[in-house]
Amino acid sequence: MATSPVSKRPLETAFRQQKLKSHRPIFTPTAVGITFLAIGVPFIILGSLVISDSDKINELSVRYDGANSDVADCKIYDSGPSTTCTVEMEVKEDLAAPVYVYYELTNFYQNHRRYVKSYDRLQLLGDTGLTDDTEKNCEPLVKAVGKTLYPCGLMANSLFNDKILVTSGQSVSYHGTAWSSDKNKFKQPDGFEFKAYDATIAPACAASGGSCSAAACASADMPSGCKGWTCPAGEEDYYNCQKGKSYLFWYPKQGSYQYLYETFPEAISPLTGVETDRFQVWMRNAALPKFRKLYAVIREDLGKGDVVTFEIKANFDVASFQGTKSLVLSTTTWFGGKNSFLGSCLVAVGAVCTAFGVGALLKHLVSPRKMADLHLLE
Repeated sequence: MATSPVSKRPLETAFRQQKLKSHRPIFTPTAVGITFLAIGVPFIILGSLVISDSDKINELSVRYDGANSDVADCKIYDSGPSTTCTVEMEVKEDLAAPVYVYYELTNFYQNHRRYVKSYDRLQLLGDTGLTDDTEKNCEPLVKAVGKTLYPCGLMANSLFNDKILVTSGQSVSYHGTAWSSDKNKFKQPDGFEFKAYDATIAPACAASGGSCSAAACASADMPSGCKGWTCPAGEEDYYNCQKGKSYLFWYPKQGSYQYLYETFPEAISPLTGVETDRFQVWMRNAALPKFRKLYAVIREDLGKGDVVTFEIKANFDVASFQGTKSLVLSTTTWFGGKNSFLGSCLVAVGAVCTAFGVGALLKHLVSPRKMADLHLLE
C-alpha cells in the first residue's frame, strides 16, 4: 500500500502564512514634523539637565608622572626602582561625601585586540589545570621565571600597581570599588584556604619570610606548605584584613604557579588574590586610551580649604609608552561623573531634530504640496 508523501506546506496559521496584522504608517509632512519635534525637544531638555548637573561636579586633578607632571618626585623611568612620594590636593570647593578617588592613565590602549584577548576565563574562575587552551588564551604572557603565571595573560599582568594611601586622616575605603556584576567572574584557586591564627605559628611564619614547616601547618590544621602573613599596621582597609592579625594561607601547586600576590605584593594580599577590588576594576577594559578607574572612596565631606594628602609608592611605569598618571578627586550626580560631552551630544541631536521638525512644518504651512487620496495607500 502506497503511502502519501509528507507535506512540507506550513501550517495554516496567520504566523506561518505571514498574514499577521501590521501597521504601515504614512509619513505626511505634518507627521514627520511632529515626530522630529517629539524627539528633539526631550533631547534638548535632557541634555541641558546633564550639562547643568555636570557643571555642578567639582573635580581636582594632579598629574604625578609623565610629561608636564605636577610632581617631580613621583616619576619612575623604564620599569626602574619604585619611588615613594607625597601628593597634596587642596579642596577648592566643598565636596559632599562620597568623594571618589580615581587614577587616570593616558596613552594606554586597553582596547587593543591582542590585549583584550590575553586572559583565560576558567583560570580566573579558580581552575588550576594547565591546558593547551590556557596557554593559547594567555599568549604572549604565560610564564615568568619558570613558573606559570596565575592568572596569566597581558591583562592581569599589567595591573596598575601604584600603592596610593590617604594619610591626611579622612575616613577612606579601598574596597567595595568593583561592580557587583564582576564578583562572579573572579574566584580564588580551587582548594585555596586561609584562616586567622592568633597562636605564635602564623606570626613566626610571617617573620621568617612566609613559609611554615610541615609540622607547623599540621598543628594549625592546614595543608603542608602553608604560609604566614601579617596584616600591615595602618593598612587594614587597603588589604581588607583585621588590624594586628596574622594569617595562615595555602595555595595549590605553589611550586608550579606564580600567584597574583607574588607578582604584585604591593597591591594584592595573599588572602584575597584575584578577588581584590583593585584587580577586578583593572580587568574591566577601558574603551579609550585615556581613562580613569576608581581606586578608593572618601566617606566624609571635604570642606573648602581642606587638604587631602596621598602617600604614593610608584611602581607602574608610564615612560615606556609615553603615558601619564594622574590622581583625581570627584563627586557624582544621578548620571555619573563629570561628563559635559554627553550633554552636548544630546543637545546637538535634539537641536538638529527640532530644526528638521520646524522646517518640515513651516514648509507645509507656507508652501504645502497637494496631497493625493491617502486612503488609496491602505
